[in-house]
Amino acid sequence: MLILKMLRDMKNHLGQFISIFIMAFLASFVFSGINAEWYGMQTEVENFYQETNLADIWLIASSFNSEDESKVKKLSGVKDTSLRLSYDCPLYTDNDKVLTINVIEENTLSLPSVTEGSPLNTTLDGIWLDESYAKTNKLNIGDQIQLDIPGTVFTKEILGFILHPEYIYSSKDSGSFMPDHENYGFIFLYSSSLPDNFDIEYNQLLLSLTKDANEENLYQELEGLFSDRFMLIMDEDSHLSISSFNNEIEQNKAMGGVFPIVFFLIAALTILTTMTRMTNSQRTQIGTLKALGFSKNRILIHYVSYGIWLGLIGGLLGLLIGPLIIPPILFIMQKSIYTLPNWSIAISPSSFIIVVLLAFSCGLASYLACQGQLKEVPAALLRPKAPKNKVHQGLERSKIWYKLSFGIQWNLRDIIRSRIRSLMAIIGVIGCTSLLLFGLGLRDTINKVSQWMYEDLNVYEDKINIDPKASSEDITLLTNSYSGQLIQEASIELKFKSNKVNGLLTVAEQGDKIRFEDTRGERISLPDRGIGISQKMAEQLNSEIGDIIEWRIYGQKDWIESEISVIYRTPMGQGIAINKEVYEETGQSFMPSSLLTSDIVSNTSMKAIENTLNKNNLMNSFNELLESIRMIVVILIMGAIILGSVVLYNLGALSYTERIRELATLKVMGFHPRLIRSLLSMQNIWLTVLGIIIGVPIGFWLVDFMLSTMPASLDMRTYISLESVTISVLGTFIVSIAVNILLSRNIKKINMVSALKSVE
Repeated sequence: MLILKMLRDMKNHLGQFISIFIMAFLASFVFSGINAEWYGMQTEVENFYQETNLADIWLIASSFNSEDESKVKKLSGVKDTSLRLSYDCPLYTDNDKVLTINVIEENTLSLPSVTEGSPLNTTLDGIWLDESYAKTNKLNIGDQIQLDIPGTVFTKEILGFILHPEYIYSSKDSGSFMPDHENYGFIFLYSSSLPDNFDIEYNQLLLSLTKDANEENLYQELEGLFSDRFMLIMDEDSHLSISSFNNEIEQNKAMGGVFPIVFFLIAALTILTTMTRMTNSQRTQIGTLKALGFSKNRILIHYVSYGIWLGLIGGLLGLLIGPLIIPPILFIMQKSIYTLPNWSIAISPSSFIIVVLLAFSCGLASYLACQGQLKEVPAALLRPKAPKNKVHQGLERSKIWYKLSFGIQWNLRDIIRSRIRSLMAIIGVIGCTSLLLFGLGLRDTINKVSQWMYEDLNVYEDKINIDPKASSEDITLLTNSYSGQLIQEASIELKFKSNKVNGLLTVAEQGDKIRFEDTRGERISLPDRGIGISQKMAEQLNSEIGDIIEWRIYGQKDWIESEISVIYRTPMGQGIAINKEVYEETGQSFMPSSLLTSDIVSNTSMKAIENTLNKNNLMNSFNELLESIRMIVVILIMGAIILGSVVLYNLGALSYTERIRELATLKVMGFHPRLIRSLLSMQNIWLTVLGIIIGVPIGFWLVDFMLSTMPASLDMRTYISLESVTISVLGTFIVSIAVNILLSRNIKKINMVSALKSVE
C-alpha cells in the first residue's frame, strides 16, 4: 500500500521529483565519468609500469661500469640495478629524424613491451623500434634502418615494435610540447648488436628500491659513492614522462571533484523543500496511517525512501552512463599526447561512494522534512494544522515599509517567510553563474596563455636550434646570415636550503626577441647583477628576492651560487634566467643553443642549423597540449545550463504551488494576469541578481583553484574576459527569465473556486 502511495505522490509532484533525480544523475554522471577517465589512465599506467618493471631511480653520469653497479647493489634499500647507454642519434638518410638509442644488456628494469614482432632476446641482432614512430613513418618489421653514430654508420633490421614506460610522453626537445612521432622516436638493442669497434660506456644506472628504503639516506650515499664525477639523480617526480602523465591525472581529478558539489547541495535542498511541503499537505494521511496502526518508524521509512530511491536511482544511472560517454571524448585528446598499451575506463571506488552519499543525503533531507509531523499524535494530525502566527518582521513595522509599493511588499514578505525556497533559488543561480564563468574563464585563460607566451614574451618568428657540434665559425656564419638574438638553454638542478628541484636555465645575450615580465605583468630586464627566477620556481624552492640559491647544469659537477635579483613570470620553462655577461662572470662559457629570429629562414642546410621551429607551429602544438581542458570546459558549460534550468524551473513550480491561493485572491481582487506575472518576475529578478553577484567571484575562485592544480612546469595567470562575464550573467538571466515566462502561463489556468475553498 505504501509503495503505491509513494508512486502516486511522485506522479502528483512529478516536476519536483524529476528535478531531484536530474541533480542526482548529473552529480554522479560528471563525477563518475571524469573519474573513470583518470582512474582508467592511472590503472593502465600502473599495470604497464609493473609489467615492464619500471625503475624507481635513474642515475645519469658520463660513465658507469659493472663495478659501479656492484657497489650500488650493496647499498641498503636497493633491490635491483641495470646499466643502460642512452643517446640521441640522427638517421643517416634524414638528419631531421632523431632516434634515442638505448643499449642494454640482460636488463631487468624498465624493459620495453613488445607489441609486434620478435620477443626481446640477447641472441638476436637487430633493433626494437618505437611503435608510434614506425606506424607514422610506415615502417615494417624486417625493414632496415641506417643509424649515424659519430664516426660510425651501421644498418640494423627492425625485429619488433615496442612501447616503453619511460616514453609514455615523449618530446624531441623542450620547445616541442606535442609528440612528433614523424621525426622522433626511440629504439632498444642489445650491446651484442653494436659494431665491434663501438666502445660502450654506459651513462645510466637504473635502480629499483625495496619498500622500506630510506630515499633521503640513499641519495646521500649515492652522492658520496660517486663524488669523483658529476651524477644526476632522477626519480619519478623529476622524470619528464612519468611526472607529465601524473600531473595530467591530478589535473583531471581536481576538475572532476569540483563539479558535483553544487549538484549535491541542490539535490538535498530540493528534496528537503519538496518533502516538507508534501508532508505538511499530507497531515491527514499521516494521522490516518498512525490511527490504523502503522508505527512511527514504518511511516518514517516510507517518507525517507522517497529521497533514498531518487538519489540511488539517479546516482546509479549516472554511474552507468557517465563512464560510457565522458572518457571516450577525453581520450581522443589524451591519445594524441600520451602513448599507452591500452586505453580503458575504470570505475573508481569513490564513484560508488558518491552514489551512496547521494542516496544518504537525499534520504537525510527527507528525514529532516517529515520528522516534525511524526512527533504529533493521530488526533492532532487528523485536524487541520493551526496557521502560523505570522508576526510582522522588523522591516514591516518600520516607516520605510509603508513607502514601498505593494509589489515590493508582497515579494519581500514572501522571501522572508519562505527562506529555504529563496535560498535554494539563490544557490541554483550561484551554481549556474559560477560554473558558466568557470568554464568560459578556463577557455579565456588557456587562450590568453598562448598569446602571453608567443606574442608578449617571445616575439620571434623562428627558433633556429644550433647543432651542438657546430664550431664558432659556423655560428658566426649563421648570425651573419640571420639577424636575431642568441640564447643558451640547458637543464639544471637548483637547490635552496633543503629544497632541490630541476628546472631550465636561459642565458640571453643582448636583444629583444625574448622578453620578461614581473609578477604584475610589467616589462623588466634581466639584472646586471644576480639572476632572475620564475615565480613558480621560486615557490617550489620557497625562496625570494635577496636569497642565495645554488644551481648547476646537467653534466657539471660544481655548484654555482647566485643571488636572486628579480622574479619573473613565464608560462613554460620554469627555472632561472641570466644575461650573457653575468653568466660568463660565474666562470661559464656561453654556448648558444638557439638563434631567435624574425627573418625568413630559407637555407636550413647550414652546418650550424640542427633544425628550425616556427612560432606558429609551436603555438598550435601548445594549444593541442591544452585541448583536453577545453573538452572538459564544454561539459562544464552544458552542466551549468542544465543546472540553472532545472533548479529554477523546480523552484518556480514550487513557488507557484505554494502561492496559488494568494494568486487566486489577486485575480478575484481584479489584478490583471499581466500585473500578477510582473509581481512574480520581480522576485525572480531579485534572487537572480543576488545569486549572480555571489556567483561571479566564486567563478573566479574556481578558475584560480583549477590553475593551482597545474603541473609545476606550467604557470597560468587567471584571465577572464569581460565578454565571458557578460555571457555568464546574461546566460543566467536568460535561463531565469525563460523559466519564469514558462511558468507564468499557469496563472490563466488557476481554478479560483478550488484554490480559495477552505481546508477540509
